[in-house]
This record gives sequence, structure tokens and C-alpha cells, in this order.
Amino acid sequence: MKTLSAGSEIDAWCTKCKLDLGHRIIAMVENRPKRVVCQTCGSQHNYRAPKAIDAGVRIRRTSKAPPSRSPSSRAKAENDRQVEWERRIAGNTLGAFKRYTIDMVFAPDDLVNHKKFGEGYVVDVPDPKKVVIMFKDGPRTLAQGQT
Repeated sequence: MKTLSAGSEIDAWCTKCKLDLGHRIIAMVENRPKRVVCQTCGSQHNYRAPKAIDAGVRIRRTSKAPPSRSPSSRAKAENDRQVEWERRIAGNTLGAFKRYTIDMVFAPDDLVNHKKFGEGYVVDVPDPKKVVIMFKDGPRTLAQGQT
């Protein structure tokens, strides 16, 4: 499981955008995020766990140990993800990428260039206002189609 600290990135429910989006942790209490800032709209608010059931990083509120894969299978999965990202991105010209803006609408397999996260490809469009993009450092759920 990823170690969280102030400055780490985490998916959270944005109270302004009303979506599960990428946030940066700005305050921690007892190893749990307390305050976050939305990386899409810039609003600061208390951390709220993502609404989506399959959200990436979740804060466990029980004392049960999370199920985990062995270190070797985790490393293999991460390596496979990196290889797939490189395969999809390599050899494409800059013109092949759509520049990410919150008002654009994306489709699966679109190539995207984000000013902060860099180059990626669309993995999923869970609903008309969300898009999941695989960047070099991992998947991000971002807003789309906002006016």
C-alpha cells in the first residue's frame, strides 16, 4: 500500500466538482488525510473518500490488514503497466496527442497530453463527466466535459 503524507496525491470526492478526482494532501492527522486540494478546480476541503467503489487509494477505517499481492506480483504488475504505457505512447508525434482541458470530452484509447502529468492514454470513461487516463506514474481520474 502506498505510504501517504502531506504532498502525496490521492483520489478523493471533490465537494466543488462533485466528482472523484485527483487531490493533493495538505494536512494529515494520525496517518490519515485530513485536508486536500483538488488538482482540477483548486478548492481546498476536508478529505472525503472517493464515491466510486473501485476507486484507487482508499483509507481503511477498520483494523483488518488489507489484502495484498506478494511483492513480486506487485512488481510484475507495475512493470507490465509501464511496458503497456510505453508501447502505447512510443512513436507518436506531439500532434497525435489531445491537450487536456476540463471542457474536452475524451474516448477510450485517445492520446492525451496533460500539463502536469505528461503524456497518457484514455483507459475508461466511467461516466460523461469523468475520464480515467493512464499516465507514466499511474492512472488518474480527471473531469471532462465541464463548461
